[in-house]
Amino acid sequence: MISNKCCGCTRLIRTGIDVIDEKLHGGLPEGSLVCIYANPMSMPEIFLYQIASSRKTYYFNTSRPSQFIRQNMECMGLDTDNVEFIDVFSQYYFNEYGQFVIEDNFRDKDIYDFVDYNLSKIVQTPGEYNVIFDTISFFFKLNVGTGLKEWLINKLYVASKHTGNLFFIYLMKNVHPPSLVSTVLDICDVILDIDCEKVNDKMVSRLYIPKIRNMPSSIFMRYTLLTKSLRPQS
Repeated sequence: MISNKCCGCTRLIRTGIDVIDEKLHGGLPEGSLVCIYANPMSMPEIFLYQIASSRKTYYFNTSRPSQFIRQNMECMGLDTDNVEFIDVFSQYYFNEYGQFVIEDNFRDKDIYDFVDYNLSKIVQTPGEYNVIFDTISFFFKLNVGTGLKEWLINKLYVASKHTGNLFFIYLMKNVHPPSLVSTVLDICDVILDIDCEKVNDKMVSRLYIPKIRNMPSSIFMRYTLLTKSLRPQS
C-alpha cells in the first residue's frame, strides 16, 4: 500500500509491520532495497513473514522448503494467499527425481541463472509487490566469484528502482567477510539491524534502523514477539 510522501518527493510504502510504519510516519521510501541485517537468534524471519503477508510478494526461499515457511506463516495467523514462492531451495538441493544432490560442481553458477531468469520476469510484472530474499547469505556462501555476488546485489538495487517496489534481503550476521558486508550495506537504501541483547538477565530482541535514504533519521526499539505483531518495550 502506498502511503504519504517523504521529503516532499518520494512516496512511502507501508511495510505491513505497524509499529515500524508508525515510527516512520507511513513506511519506507518507494523503490528501496532493504537489508535485514540480523542475528538468526533474534528470529528475523518474523519480520519477513509480516512483510510478505501485507501485499503481493515474491518470496525467494533458500534455506528451507517453501511449504514449511507457509506453515509457519499460517501458524502465526498470517495470510499467505498473496505469497508466491520462488523455490531456490528445491532448485538447488533436489534433482529432477526429487532426490537430494550430494555434489554438483555446476549448480552454484546455475542457481544464479535461475534467479536471474525469475527476477527478469518479476521486474516486467506491473503493479505493487514486495520481493524477499530469505536469505541473500545463501548466495554469498556459494563457490562463485565475488563479481557474481556483487552482480546480484546490483541487479536487486536496479530492479527496486525500476519497479518502485520494496526489495528485502536477509543478510546473516557473523557469516561473511567484512568487505562483502560493507559493500552490501553501502548499496542498500535501508538497513534494519536486528539482534539480541541481555537485559536484566533476560534476552531481549532489538531493532535499530541506522540508514534510510531520503529519510535522515534513525530508530531504536526493543521488542517482544507476538502472534501477527511486534510489541515494543520501554
